[in-house]
Amino acid sequence: MTTSPRFPEGFLWGSSTNAQQFEGGWDADGKGVSISDVRQGLQDIDPLASDFSGFKVASDHYHRYAEDISLYGQMGFGIYRFTMAWTRIFPNGNDAEPNEAGLAFYDDMLAELERHGIAPVVTLYAYDLPQSLVDQYGGWRSRQCIDDYLRYVQTVVQRYKGRVKYWVPFNEQNAIILDPDYMVGIHPVDRTEHAMITHHFSLAWAKATVLIHEVDPEAKTGGNICNTCVYPETPDPRDVEATDEFAQSWGYAFGDLFARKQYSGFFRKIFDDVDLDAIVTDDDLAVIAAAEPDFLSLTYYMSNVMSAKLNFRDQGIKVLTSVPNPYLEQTEWGWNIDPYGFKHFLLDFSHRYQMPLLILENGLGHRDELEPEGVVHDDYRINYLRAHIQRMKEAIDLGADVIGYLTWSATDLYSTREGFEKRYGFVYVDQDNNLRRILKSSFHWYKKVIASNGADLS
Repeated sequence: MTTSPRFPEGFLWGSSTNAQQFEGGWDADGKGVSISDVRQGLQDIDPLASDFSGFKVASDHYHRYAEDISLYGQMGFGIYRFTMAWTRIFPNGNDAEPNEAGLAFYDDMLAELERHGIAPVVTLYAYDLPQSLVDQYGGWRSRQCIDDYLRYVQTVVQRYKGRVKYWVPFNEQNAIILDPDYMVGIHPVDRTEHAMITHHFSLAWAKATVLIHEVDPEAKTGGNICNTCVYPETPDPRDVEATDEFAQSWGYAFGDLFARKQYSGFFRKIFDDVDLDAIVTDDDLAVIAAAEPDFLSLTYYMSNVMSAKLNFRDQGIKVLTSVPNPYLEQTEWGWNIDPYGFKHFLLDFSHRYQMPLLILENGLGHRDELEPEGVVHDDYRINYLRAHIQRMKEAIDLGADVIGYLTWSATDLYSTREGFEKRYGFVYVDQDNNLRRILKSSFHWYKKVIASNGADLS
């Protein structure tokens, strides 16, 4: 059997951003305050966290969207993932009427994307719950948050019907297992509350999936899983078992939710110390079973190593970098650079769930340097992306149904915990010169990749 170096016809190339890391304009035109604007208490939970003030300005995409999207047009994007900010639409999360200025902003964004022939992928929630809902009733602690979220979903899907083909209800929904504080803006008081919040996300995802199809039957929607390829530290069966349990909890539990529309034993294993029957009703399970997703979206950055000595329930997100892999190069932040892990992940999820896969995020965070002559040479990013794209093509040739690939991120933005110290984009944001946009070497390289449909990776 011979294969072409080109990707399948119609393969979608592009990149991604998130509103709370990219837009800025935190109080512009009636926008309300979100948890990403305040992040109350999170520094006590995670000593690596920044003060989060950078989220308020970020890359100022709110005022520069036309310039940014024009650059994406120059690169040849066929697709672009961004998130909508709930607080632009409903400043307090549950206002009597939506904020027209917020709706108009996304109207303008979509018009600009349409002008450049770029199809939008819209994520509806990415770590930016309206702070007012936390103050009113505890946010995702309450089932009321599901209803308020669905009203927001109804509003935007109806407004942009026919203009958005791909909707993703939650960004990296499975991260609620390892990093609930960042996802919802509060620290669960105990394991029961953690399970309850996770369940509320599941119900909201299922109801949003049904709602999106009701409002726009032509639209497609799918859940989103952030995953790694997990290796045991040693051949010791105890390490292998710990690896299996983590992979099942971190990945399969949510794959089963999104693709099989059920809480499998893997999900129940995560919360085997909680009385789930007191939280999950038969009606809830019927709601989940009624969802009909069209694709599964995935994000991948690294592999990680598991050991029987680790307990991911206690360590949370830090478990991903707790054990270094001596056979791989690591980033400055301890993330294993592992293109094979990407291939393994794609084959695993494709064959397990038999659904089209859309890659929402894949990229390398690095301290980019703006050189005196005003250029940024990021060959390390090119090397990372090249190797991952090559491995993705190998997975496709072996049968993985991958329909599109979006890198993280299109333009530099405010990284989750490291701010602008850690950059991912093809476009440099110069904080010392009015946030001027500067094209990196990777910009020109990825433009060539897209133009050749993946055949030219040189």
